[in-house]
Amino acid sequence: MAGLFSNALEMIKELSMPHAVKYLEPIWSGVDEQLQKLQESLLLIQPLVEDAEARQLTDKAVRCWLVWLKDAVYDAEDILDEAKTHELVIQRKAQLSGRPRISKVREFFSRDHNPFLFKLQLGRKLRNINERINDLIEKMDKFKLRVVENNSKPLGNRPQTYSYVHESRVILDRDEDKEKLVQMLISDYFGEKVTVVSIVGMGGLGKTTLAQLVYADERVKNHFEQCMWVCVSDDFDVPKLAGKIIHTASGKICDHTNMEVLQKDLRDVLGQKKNLLVLDDVWNEDFQKWDDLRNMLLDGGEGSRILVTTRNEKCSRVMGAQKPYILSGLSEKSSWDLFQQKAFVDDAEKAPGLVEIGKKIVMKCQGLPLAIQVMGSIMRCKSDESEWQAVLENETWKSQHTENKIMPELWLSYVDLSSHLKRCFAFCAIFPKGFLFLEQDLIQFWMAHGLIPSGKGTDMEVEGRETYTELIKRSLLTNDYLVPEWEYERVCKMHDLIHDVAHYVMENECFTSLKSCAAPKIPIKPRHWNLHTDENCEIGDCSTIHTLLYYSYYCKRDLSVLSKLKLVRVLDLSFTSTKELPASIEHLHHLRYLDLSYTHIRKLPESICMLVNLQTLKLYRCHKLSELLPKSITYMNSLRHLLFEGNRRPELEALNACLSQLQNLKTLPRYTVEDDAENNIGQIKSLNPFGEFDLYNLQKVKNADDARKANLGNKQLIHTLKLSWGKFGWGDDDECFLMENAEEVLEALKPPSGLKELTVSYYPGKQFPMWMGEKQQFQYLHRIELFKCKACEQLPSLEILPCLKFLKISRMHGIKHIISNRGSAQHSFPALKFLELKYMENLEAWWCVEEDREANLSLFPCLTSMDIERCPKLTTLPLGILPCLENLKMYEMDGIKHIVNNRRDDAQQSFPQLKKLSLKSMRNLEGWCVEEDREANPSLFPCLLSMKIIECPKLTTTMPPIPTLQELNMKNSFCETQISLKHLESLGRLTISSCTKELVLLLEDEEETRAMKSSLEYLSIGNCSQLSLTLVLQNLTSLRDLHVNSIENLVSWPDEMQGWKSLNYLTISSCKNLTGASSQGVCGPPLLELLHVSDCDALRKLPMCPKSLQTLSINNCPVMESLWPEMGHLTSLSTLEVGNCPKLVSLSHGMQALSSLQDLSITSCPALKSFPRGLRQLLPTLEELTIKECPELERLCKPGGDYYNLLSTISKKQIGEESGVESIQVRHEISTSAKQALKCITTNRFLLSAILICAIAACFINFLFNQLDSQIHLCHKCVHKILWCTPDVVPVRITSVNQSDYSSVLITILLLQWVEIVFVFISHGTEASV
Repeated sequence: MAGLFSNALEMIKELSMPHAVKYLEPIWSGVDEQLQKLQESLLLIQPLVEDAEARQLTDKAVRCWLVWLKDAVYDAEDILDEAKTHELVIQRKAQLSGRPRISKVREFFSRDHNPFLFKLQLGRKLRNINERINDLIEKMDKFKLRVVENNSKPLGNRPQTYSYVHESRVILDRDEDKEKLVQMLISDYFGEKVTVVSIVGMGGLGKTTLAQLVYADERVKNHFEQCMWVCVSDDFDVPKLAGKIIHTASGKICDHTNMEVLQKDLRDVLGQKKNLLVLDDVWNEDFQKWDDLRNMLLDGGEGSRILVTTRNEKCSRVMGAQKPYILSGLSEKSSWDLFQQKAFVDDAEKAPGLVEIGKKIVMKCQGLPLAIQVMGSIMRCKSDESEWQAVLENETWKSQHTENKIMPELWLSYVDLSSHLKRCFAFCAIFPKGFLFLEQDLIQFWMAHGLIPSGKGTDMEVEGRETYTELIKRSLLTNDYLVPEWEYERVCKMHDLIHDVAHYVMENECFTSLKSCAAPKIPIKPRHWNLHTDENCEIGDCSTIHTLLYYSYYCKRDLSVLSKLKLVRVLDLSFTSTKELPASIEHLHHLRYLDLSYTHIRKLPESICMLVNLQTLKLYRCHKLSELLPKSITYMNSLRHLLFEGNRRPELEALNACLSQLQNLKTLPRYTVEDDAENNIGQIKSLNPFGEFDLYNLQKVKNADDARKANLGNKQLIHTLKLSWGKFGWGDDDECFLMENAEEVLEALKPPSGLKELTVSYYPGKQFPMWMGEKQQFQYLHRIELFKCKACEQLPSLEILPCLKFLKISRMHGIKHIISNRGSAQHSFPALKFLELKYMENLEAWWCVEEDREANLSLFPCLTSMDIERCPKLTTLPLGILPCLENLKMYEMDGIKHIVNNRRDDAQQSFPQLKKLSLKSMRNLEGWCVEEDREANPSLFPCLLSMKIIECPKLTTTMPPIPTLQELNMKNSFCETQISLKHLESLGRLTISSCTKELVLLLEDEEETRAMKSSLEYLSIGNCSQLSLTLVLQNLTSLRDLHVNSIENLVSWPDEMQGWKSLNYLTISSCKNLTGASSQGVCGPPLLELLHVSDCDALRKLPMCPKSLQTLSINNCPVMESLWPEMGHLTSLSTLEVGNCPKLVSLSHGMQALSSLQDLSITSCPALKSFPRGLRQLLPTLEELTIKECPELERLCKPGGDYYNLLSTISKKQIGEESGVESIQVRHEISTSAKQALKCITTNRFLLSAILICAIAACFINFLFNQLDSQIHLCHKCVHKILWCTPDVVPVRITSVNQSDYSSVLITILLLQWVEIVFVFISHGTEASV
């Protein structure tokens, strides 16, 4: 909370600066005294807040006082921000004085934007705030708060730790962790006399217990001559720690602080012995303190170790730990085992119900040993299943909880944070549990709320990244490793228990609404609203809202609420159905962050330039936006991040000219170089982009000297760079810009050393610069893409880059080898995981050396995915073993004849980890291995799970045995050979299309299908001339999903369909001879849930389906006249779709019994004239209805039709081409005070006459100004005799109003806004008088 004070004090300082006084002096008289009082009060309280925050967990009175104080300081910050923003608004209006503005008169008569009323309100608000804070200061005295210095924070009540650990406290699943740590202590060589080893992890993970296990290990005891254990906690006092170490080693009590005596006693105790010292729970980040203690510990013998446990990785680095051991959570199995130890009596029978509930509780603990132990202890005293269920469903899992043993442990992590880190951490509580934080988004949120400290000489974005990193190091945020780091920004999430701490701090400030049955608890005065997927939650008082996030996919929202968000800083409307921003958006002067991504917005208003504080504007995927940026964007000098797709060519070219005015812009999608001086590459010299930056049209750069003017190498905030010798990265295949100096230009565009991703496209040079292969220069580069650099004949030395993980090269026809440097290291591409090579017409080999040398080199040791397309001259895959390759895809590789070309003994181990293999259009592929006698060896693909073989007509050798294979797709392949299915014992999905008759008939062979009889669940067969579905279903008894396409001999529904007992999903398509006729009434599979029939030209009759059917879809069956005579038995049917059946004249009888029907779609059935009576009864109960290209049905369903009234309750309906989804209507509401004032005026003739006279006078004055075509300065004293009747003298500038605006000014503004002002004066009495 101290950070909140800092923000307010900083704003008071800024408002006292000369440049602010210049603009605010007219309204500052009488206010400066209140401002001084506020500053004094904040300075008085600020030093005591640290102590109050630490005590609020255990002292409810202190917590209540803090809530009141925080609310008052928030209000003070809002008032100060209003004054600061008012200065910016005045400046912006001055800039726009030469441009036409809408509703000048309306703005003057508005109580929200009139400068004189602003002064009155500012003074009154400051007086009220000072009174509230003074009252809180009086109440503060009884708490006896003390000043807490940075290095003397309260210890709390954390119990002291010790080295002994009883076997009952041993945490399961730590054997591996223990073994590694033991080896680090007794075996590893670090090259130092006394080495520090650290265990790092968040609170509650069991770091102390693990250290106890290591400490107690017999090997450790035998290795070290002396072992000592000291609990440090957050009081890193060197004299005290020295005394503790002496006492632990010798038993001697040292209660003095004389460092000379202490260091002598400590050296005597340590001697020259090989010591192990455990320092448990260290929080210290002060290197000087550690260095003082470390110097006293260096007298230990060679091989001494110091084992440290800490939650903070920075502490580990400060103490010089060479190998920090990062501790993770327990596995699911170990978590359950630990829970059982605590929750159940030994050897007692466990009730199945309790076990099921207990496992769900364990899942909520997310592998945190401390949480599991506490929950197990709680459940041990509960024996009834209802009690366990009550705990599982308790709201505590969704909100904060303070009465448990977890919170104090985690609370220390919060108390230890600096003031600004506390605010940044607590802000994360506005997001729901499990939310993924994208680094850039979170930093921009922090910036918008002023949470990032400024004034250190560095950019806020840099400070934000350091804050984000610090929270990760402290284990308060954890990296989500499921998201590839080379594809996105860093993505983190917050552990639920940590989230509880943040929510506890922000309990009275934030509200997150989720879709739930229970009504959410809304704080009395929330500052942050997150309507996460809940589009029906009503927003009450909006006057104090700072954050409003919708995060709802295309939800319908009434945007009239925006006019009430006077103080909003962050507004996220992404994924809503917003089509137009209301005019009130221009009055959100405090707005810093606006996200309109994925909306239907068509145009940004010119008035958006009045968002004087806006820092971030996001417009991703706004496809209906006709004009991306209004011309007034040039005035938005606070804008730092402008984000949208970079493929909007006209807008981007127009944006170039704005860069000189947008001086604070950090993130820009791309810059297009032009010939003229205003748009040449030198214009980006002053730009310091953050994140991604694209440079296009580089053929316009005249020479290397001009390229150096861009100063690209010093723009250290760029992590993704794209360089293109063309516009927007695309062009004709033959397009090539001829530049004699292209190589010199690219050499001069050397990027910063911290670059992570690089793309070069359309480069016309023959060679790449040397810097692209500099190992030391680009230590962090992990992604490179090279596209259409057609003249290049040689790649740079990419194989030596240490962190390169993704490499994509395409349409580089001059390249013959991937590695051209004969002096490259033996281990090439040491970190590469993803490789794509596409359209490389002349690529011949991987190395430019002889094949026998190539076989001896280790190429791609970490490669997991390889995608090669249309490289016709490449004849082999990399020789040798690809130990990590999991995914191999090849397309139109005409030079490849065999997958494995090795002739050595390890040929069969070339792909030991391959899981997915896709071979498509391999016209010359003949076999799997060069040596035919190894073709049938099962070790060729020992781990393969999925294989696709499509259009490989020359593949003649039989498929090798692959017992692990789960998915097989074959099309136009194995045309000249007989393969076997006997070995596919794990196969779950099989697709066969356009293959030989012999291959298809294998499915009818009971011997061939025996291995997959119990595993195959999905079968798709297409373009096969002969097939017996009856035999196939008899052999494949586990089949659940059957797709049949273009089977010529399928004429009628098989009589044996009722025997297909496992089948749930049946799709029949393009079976031209299928009529449906049968010798007897055919019943469908007894458990069928979905039936889809399409493109069956002769089909007249469907099989009788069971009552289990849930979805029925009939499409493009031109001769079908009806479904069934009766279908009332289909009580589970929820979806019915009929389309393109021109002869369909009726549906079925008995449809009133279809009680589950929710979705009905009928399209292109012109012969269908009406619904049967049973269906008409169901229409009001439907959720979705679509009727298209059915003229008579459309007429009955439209207004005036017989069915129209029956459709009123259907939420989603489309009749004809018109959609039933209602568009958003933006209402213009009149505030309550305006309504009251209007009533007062209309009942008082005198007031009404006075207002009309004032209106006429104002219009007459503006009329004169228009005639003179000039601006006139009037004395406020003259105007006030007419309008305000006050004696203050303030210069006022009155400008012209468009003639078309007069009627709206007279009728709307003056009769609503002006009367509202009058009512304010009446209601406030003497307080509002001047």
